[in-house]
Parts: sequence; structure tokens; C-alpha cells
Amino acid sequence: MGKNRSRRNVMDRARRLEKAVTEYLELPADAVLDLPRLTLVGNSRLVVENHRGISEYQPDLVRLRLSTGELEIKGTGIILREIKPDAIALEGTIQSLRFL
Repeated sequence: MGKNRSRRNVMDRARRLEKAVTEYLELPADAVLDLPRLTLVGNSRLVVENHRGISEYQPDLVRLRLSTGELEIKGTGIILREIKPDAIALEGTIQSLRFL
């Protein structure tokens, strides 16, 4: 148990240091820290960069895996317009976005 806690503390410190360096050097956090970048155009198109894949797909619900958890997209008539290793584009009527 102590070994896992120690490893977690080291990882937490490393993340804090990485974040501090990113802020100090004024680097884009989404690129350096592997955070997702969401671009929403109206309520009809969503592009998610730095995703980790699709965990669920239905025309009214899409769940994407992210480095920080999951993103749940609810709407109607959602289609996967484009899928790339680092970005995904969805189109349809997007009603809500929720980080899980």
C-alpha cells in the first residue's frame, strides 16, 4: 500500500511541475499536457483533439475516452464525420457536453 501511495505522490508532483513549467514558458497546455481540445461550432459540429478513442456510439449519445476521463456528448442525429488518430469530428444537433 505504501509503495502505491509513494508512486502516486511522485506522479502528482511530476504533473504539478509539468504544469508550472508549461505556464511559466507560456506553452499551450493542451499540447504539452496532453489535454483535450474541443472546438464547438454552433450546436452542429464538434471537433475533439487529443482523444483516446470512442467508448460508446449511438445517434443520440457518444462517449469519448480522454486523458482526463471521458466526454459524454448528447444530441440527436450525431454522426462521426471524421476520425483521425488525434482528432474526431462529430456532426448533428449537439445538446450537451459532460466530462465524466
